[in-house]
Amino acid sequence: MERLFIYFHYDRQGVIDTPCRLAVQAMQRYGEVLFVTNGTVETPDRTWVEESGVVLLERENTGFDVGAYRQALLTRGREEISRYDEVVLMNYTLAGPVCDLAPMFAAMETRQDLDFWGLTRHYAIRSRRFGGHVPEHLQSHFLALRSRLLRSDAFWRYWLEMELPTSYEESVIRHETRFTSHFASLGFRWDSFVDTGELAEIFVNPIMACPRELVANRGCPFFKRRSFFTPFGDELRRTDGTAARELYDYLKGCTDYPVEEVVRALLRDQPLSELARNLHWRYGLSADIAVSPSLEGTGLRLLRWTPFLGDPVTRWYCHQEAEAAQMVLHQAIQLFAKEPLLGVLCPALPLWPRALQDVRRQWNTDRDWVQQKTRLPINDDPPPAPHAGWVLVRTAAFAQGVPEIRQARDVWLLPLLAQKSGYATAVLEREAQRAAAADVLALYMQAAEEPATLAKQLGRLAKHRLKRR
Repeated sequence: MERLFIYFHYDRQGVIDTPCRLAVQAMQRYGEVLFVTNGTVETPDRTWVEESGVVLLERENTGFDVGAYRQALLTRGREEISRYDEVVLMNYTLAGPVCDLAPMFAAMETRQDLDFWGLTRHYAIRSRRFGGHVPEHLQSHFLALRSRLLRSDAFWRYWLEMELPTSYEESVIRHETRFTSHFASLGFRWDSFVDTGELAEIFVNPIMACPRELVANRGCPFFKRRSFFTPFGDELRRTDGTAARELYDYLKGCTDYPVEEVVRALLRDQPLSELARNLHWRYGLSADIAVSPSLEGTGLRLLRWTPFLGDPVTRWYCHQEAEAAQMVLHQAIQLFAKEPLLGVLCPALPLWPRALQDVRRQWNTDRDWVQQKTRLPINDDPPPAPHAGWVLVRTAAFAQGVPEIRQARDVWLLPLLAQKSGYATAVLEREAQRAAAADVLALYMQAAEEPATLAKQLGRLAKHRLKRR
């Protein structure tokens, strides 16, 4: 089968990262690759493109993936495109392959009844954000288009008349959710490679909701990068919040795919807070060990200081954590040896509510300063940081040296400067904290579901506040 891959890429820094390179190299075994980027590729990456035999098309950053596909198709032209048996539109939001691609292409080559097919599908929903009714559709991250469709007037009319989107929402409305139903209504036949039929009543977007299931049990060779940095509040509205971590653990333990390279790439341009939440960079201590191991030769450094959080109760809990630092070093050193991406390890915040409030207040105060100091992507949520008075760091994560902690806002620099060097920050929890966390969460969820209970709590709070006056 003569096949062309049109691979869409975007990176605001002009970088073609390792996950992109791995995907492109895998595609080259099954056809030609036209690499379309919305922007300009940096010199080292341009050299890689030239040496790999990939054709590069650079364009202005307009129209998102829709604009890139449209320009690539029109640049090649109808006559040349029509000579291919299959043209695959694929984009950089997919990472992989995590397994051999041959079974997928072999299986779909037997489906000669199809005019186009995709990797995965999204089921029908109602969405105000995306224009009301969203029909069931093949997801645009991987669409394989066959000759009957490629040679049709309807296909070229679709692209010639396409109004380029100016927002992500417009891109979804004008192309992703429209393509499948539009051509199906014209008599073209379609299907997805990954069979998720029995999941339709459970998850509308299986590749995001249960990616491990698709990869491990349904032969899906790709996963979404966004799994690791999707807004965690959105994630909890559709799943139990474990999808990303389960996927990561499976890929790391059961495949040869270098999933750490995906995380390293995301650390360049995604908020640390979302990566930490989705991947649950939290590790439990099995027990305190009363030994004082040496850090010599480990490449690690222990920093201590007096905690800055103002609430007396919070300070007391943080002081307890600081006192216990030496007792957890043995396990912490082992964790650094096991996790090469780990750059900063700090104790968890106490579950005392005021502690979280103090941290959020501090973040709101310091956020602009942090943004100016680091030039990294941040959001409204504070990243994991060492507020309890001690931290263990990998010195290799700090090319300019480990910064000293002299004032409250300095604690943000440790995780973010490590992020800038491609390292993650994790939180260390004692057994008691991990055990209590589940019950604390259950109580808050119960309170949120019981308005009367919540009103009673608010009444008590108001009463105490009035008594203080």
